[in-house]
Amino acid sequence: MTMLQNIDQLILFNTIREDGVLSLLSKHDFNAAQRLLADEAGGLLHGGGISGSLLQNRICRLMAGEENVFARMAEAGAFSEMEADMDDSAIKALPSPQAKAVFMQAICEIEIISNIYRHDYSEHTFLTLPAANGNETSHRETIHLAMMKDSGTKAAVLLTRHYHGYGSGVFEASSAMTAEEGGLVPVRHMDAIVMDGLVGYERQKRILTDNIKILLSGARANNVLLYGDSGTGKSSSVKALLNLYASNGLKLISITKDRLHLLPGVFESIAGRGMKFIIFIDDLSFDENEHEYKLFKSIVEGRVAPRPQNAIFIVTTNRKNIVKDVWSDRGGEDDVRRRDNMEEKRSLSDRFGLTLVYPAPDKQEYLAIVRGIADRAGLSMPDEELAAEALKWEIRHGGRSGRTAQQFIDHMAGLRKIGEGGLAQ
Repeated sequence: MTMLQNIDQLILFNTIREDGVLSLLSKHDFNAAQRLLADEAGGLLHGGGISGSLLQNRICRLMAGEENVFARMAEAGAFSEMEADMDDSAIKALPSPQAKAVFMQAICEIEIISNIYRHDYSEHTFLTLPAANGNETSHRETIHLAMMKDSGTKAAVLLTRHYHGYGSGVFEASSAMTAEEGGLVPVRHMDAIVMDGLVGYERQKRILTDNIKILLSGARANNVLLYGDSGTGKSSSVKALLNLYASNGLKLISITKDRLHLLPGVFESIAGRGMKFIIFIDDLSFDENEHEYKLFKSIVEGRVAPRPQNAIFIVTTNRKNIVKDVWSDRGGEDDVRRRDNMEEKRSLSDRFGLTLVYPAPDKQEYLAIVRGIADRAGLSMPDEELAAEALKWEIRHGGRSGRTAQQFIDHMAGLRKIGEGGLAQ
């Protein structure tokens, strides 16, 4: 059994040094460490698990949440040229003295952490329990693999790849987060929507994808306004974009209309980060007596706070002009002032470099969407029967849209399942 090293020597990895369980382990107080781990185990049972033990999952979670200079530099790509099989002499190729110094310090500290991570705890049952939901597909599995390396250099290289691909700190926990009064909150379960699974709107999806590629390249991309009927796939297209490029460092921050005042703070938190961001506002509209649109227009224009180059807005709306027009805007006394008022309201939509329209599908497009969703769901029905039932459904359930088509197929597939199970009467 190897001797554990004292984590008080850690400088970069503060969360490891300050963790109660690991501090006890480094002092060989195994029984106290087990009791504390047992008391706090509930917080480790939520997603993000790795294929190691409960203790190892704790260490991976702590390292994932690091915001130290090593993690931030890795996130920004400072070590992206390093090879996984390199030796210590290759560190000399790093571009700056700071990068070399930080990387060398990280190696020393990772070796200390890895010593605790790979220690033989077979005599202490609770320390060896498998992590709940542990699996080799977790994005934190890279941290597990790094900690299992017998070379501090190779472990450090793997960690740089993790931080570069997924970010550090709060941004590492999920590809999507919401803007709340207390800060950014990770979204634990994202819709598993893929772009190929969205039937139709090929032009819109292509333009959206090209704009995100521009953003990911480091160039300045356009803000995007998605306008169209409810249920046509505007929001689903944005989620599919995130799922497509999450492994390329793309993140999504969702913010609601009542929290638009938080945007300057959001800008400050993401500026200079190594990731790229979609700031997503879903179903945005303003009534004529809501003047928050003026604040939002100023934010989009950069007059309140400049939008970082690593971020774009994507906004969905059912109103072409976002701000509702009323008849009193169109005439009456002081016509010049009223015309100016209308132009000011409509000018918000003009602040988006790209406006993509998602119209309701016609009959044939709707049936094509239904057929495509049915095929993906494995629902085998003759075309004539499927079309007849789908048209009946859309008449009774809000008209033609991708959402209506999905709801129809869900219903038909559900009926078939309960029929096959002998539940239908």
